[in-house]
Amino acid sequence: MIEEQGRTGEQEERDAVAPGMDDMLSLDDEEWRAVLAALPALVGARARNGERTRAFVDAVLWIAATGRPWVQLSSSAGPWHSVYVRFTRWAHEGLWDKVIVALDAQSEKAGLLRRLVATYLRSRSPEDRR
Repeated sequence: MIEEQGRTGEQEERDAVAPGMDDMLSLDDEEWRAVLAALPALVGARARNGERTRAFVDAVLWIAATGRPWVQLSSSAGPWHSVYVRFTRWAHEGLWDKVIVALDAQSEKAGLLRRLVATYLRSRSPEDRR
């Protein structure tokens, strides 16, 4: 049984990647090197010393590509709320702008990230709360 294995059908569905979207949901090695080079020194140094930052960016790409709610992130990405909070922090600090430029602002991945970040920032704008 699935429950005996510690996974539910819902978890498996969340973890499944839509056919043909694999390359849209994660960075290849060349893209990752470009992102690392674009990150500020301290963030970049931490990112070079572990795969967690790459997994984080891949998780955000998954959200951007699928349009799924944050709560549906795979458990392999870490706690969804932690990923979301880090995403918002990067958005406010302008780090996503650097990632988007590093990915070649015209690429499809950059476009997905640009839309996700813009949507988030618009939703948090004080002008929108009037």
